[in-house]
Formats: sequence, structure tokens, C-alpha cells
Amino acid sequence: MRSLAQKSKQSTAAMRMLDNSSRKSLLLQLAKTIRSRKNDIQNENQKDMDHAKEYPEALRDRLLLNADRIEAMARSVEEIAVQEDVVGKIEKEERRDDGLLIQKIRVPLGVILMIFESRPNVVIDAAALAIKSSNCLILKGGKEAQFSNKILGEIIQETIKDVLPTSCIQVLSSTDRAQVDELLKLNQFIDVVVPRGGEKLIEHVYENAKMPVIAHYKGLCHLYIDESAREDFAKDILINAKTQRPGVCNAVETLILNKKVVSSLGVKLLSALEEKKTKIKVDKVLNEMTGFHYEVATELDWDTEYLANILSVKVVENLDEALIHIEKYGSHHTEGIISESSENIKKFVLATDSSCVVINASTRFNDGGQLGLGAELGISTSKLHSYGPMGAEQMTTLRYVVTGEGHIRR
Repeated sequence: MRSLAQKSKQSTAAMRMLDNSSRKSLLLQLAKTIRSRKNDIQNENQKDMDHAKEYPEALRDRLLLNADRIEAMARSVEEIAVQEDVVGKIEKEERRDDGLLIQKIRVPLGVILMIFESRPNVVIDAAALAIKSSNCLILKGGKEAQFSNKILGEIIQETIKDVLPTSCIQVLSSTDRAQVDELLKLNQFIDVVVPRGGEKLIEHVYENAKMPVIAHYKGLCHLYIDESAREDFAKDILINAKTQRPGVCNAVETLILNKKVVSSLGVKLLSALEEKKTKIKVDKVLNEMTGFHYEVATELDWDTEYLANILSVKVVENLDEALIHIEKYGSHHTEGIISESSENIKKFVLATDSSCVVINASTRFNDGGQLGLGAELGISTSKLHSYGPMGAEQMTTLRYVVTGEGHIRR
């Protein structure tokens, strides 16, 4: 691992020297190769799916690479290819009275280690963003996707080998967890680590990493429906946010209902969820108000990212009580409100501490592809160095470039 990380560090100069035209050509070639190797990708992914027969349905969904998802990967790479160049972008420029030119310019972070679980499409998303932002990348996936990760890594290496050292982007398909611990110690070669997965993985990286961590922590997302919410908005948004893909981080896990809408809109929402086979857990107040006999949610439920078609439902007196609940259990990922009250919306936006706030829309929109980034390295729930979906721009930092004409400081 030390040799691997050292070679990656040594390759950062080659990455920095790539011009925009070369980056674009590499990305378009990557998309083309993904499409041409579609059958190979599906065959390898099927091996992972065969090993995952006993896994929960949500995990199997995250693992699957079908024809549509492979095409989506290729399109995502193409979208990134044609985006505005971020490397070398001048964010600020000022010429002093004495003629000295001061510029703040975007530069890559260097070597990024990404440790992730389950979703093999992350390999392509991360590699494409690394090329766009001129970063070197070491990817370590979980054992559940080892065959998918391996073939995608081979496709990336095949694409870059004539332009860049293959050490610029490396995909480790080994199932040896000891590799992770060894990599986390190599801060002299690795500039930042991005863990993307379950709580145990995030905590392990935080406890053992010698380099800065940009964490993609759990997505315990809330949706608050106040007394002014439109019924059609509430139903469509909730069903999409919970049931479209329950196993992803931006799916809603807790519904918070204003007490005034429980007996009317709330009952209709619960019925719609039942039609989608959602398992519902509620607080005692809801059962008492409706006469229903849903399972009563526990303290653990309020604090759980289910990643499954399960929803906790909380009844509150007002917005303030909803905000207290979110503050206590939220994970700084995504929080949503359905309301026609501009006052409530403003207060919700100001009071919630999350990387994305959605207003009268599904939490599922907190996604790099949906927010115009093409793809994402992850959704950072940290605040340093990034907050929210990480695209190519969020994989760069700013430095000063000072240009003079024989200037000296007096």
C-alpha cells in the first residue's frame, strides 16, 4: 500500500499538467469504453449479485448495474466532460496600485483516497470527477462489489494508459480490510480521504485516518409537513422521497406531521404509504389521534437511517417542535419542508443545519447529477472542506498566484 500511495503522489504532476482538451478527450473516451464493455460489466456485476442473494433488497438495489444504469454512468461521464473547466479557473483577480497582480486560482487537492461500500457506479463517478479536477485517486470498495469494481477499474486503466500513468487512478478490488488501515496512515502521500458508506465505516476512518477526512455520513433525512401544505404536493413528494429508491442516502427516513393535518392529510398519506408496502412506525400521539395501531417508534428508530422501505412518523404541535426534533436526530444531510407559508419556509431554511434544504420538493434531489454537477464524489456532511454534493469544483482548492515586474517588498 505504501508503494501504491507513493506512486499516486508521484503522478500528481502528470495530472496537473493535463489541459482541458486532454481531460475532455479522456472522459469522452471513458464513456465510449463503458458502452463498448457493457456486456462485460453486466457479467461481472452478476457475480456480485449472485453472492448477494441473501442481502436486503435495498442493498441489492444499490449493487445492481443493469443496462439502464450502465448507460446512465456513460452519460454522466459525458456531462462532466463538457462542463466548464475548474482547474486553473481564476476566482478573484486584483491589481494593486503598484501594478502587482494578485489572483486566486483553483488547483486540485492532490491524492484523494475514497473508501466506499455497495455502489459500484461510484467507481466511474469518482474517476470521471478526478480526471475533470486533475486529482489522483485511490478507490477502495467493499467486498460485496468486488467483481464489478474490478472490471470498472480495468476500463478506467484501459482508457488512461496512453495519456497518463495508470497510477493516477487506481481501483483496489481486494477484500483485504487491512489495506484500508494501512492506507489511512499514509498522510505523507494521501492528501484527503473520503469515506462513503455505513456509520461503522465512517467512524473507523475518523478514528484511524492521519489525513483530513471529508465524510459522507448517514442520510437521516426528515420531511416536515405543516398546516398549510398542499395535499397533492404532500402525497407526491412523500411517496417519491420514501419509496422511489428507499436504499439511498437521500431517501426520507422520518416524516414529521403538524398535529393539525394528522386526521385529514396525515391519514391519506399513511394510506398511500401502505399501498407502497411501506412499514410505518409512529409516535403514540398519532395512534391516539387516529385510533390506528401502528408499531410505536422507539428512540432508536428516530436515530436510524433505515435504507429500506420503512418510515418513522412524528407528530408535532408546530414548526418549532419539528425543528427541535430535526436538530436532535438530523445528520446534516437533507431536510425538507412542504408548506405554503413563506414565514415557515424562511424559518425552516435558516434553522436547519443540513447540506441541502428542499422546499416543496423531494429530498431525492440532493444528488450531484440532479444539482448540475454531472455526478458526485459523495455528499459531504462535513463543513470543511465541502458541504453537500462534491463535484469537480469541490475537489479543488484555491491558491494565490502573484505576478510582478521586479516588485520587491518595502
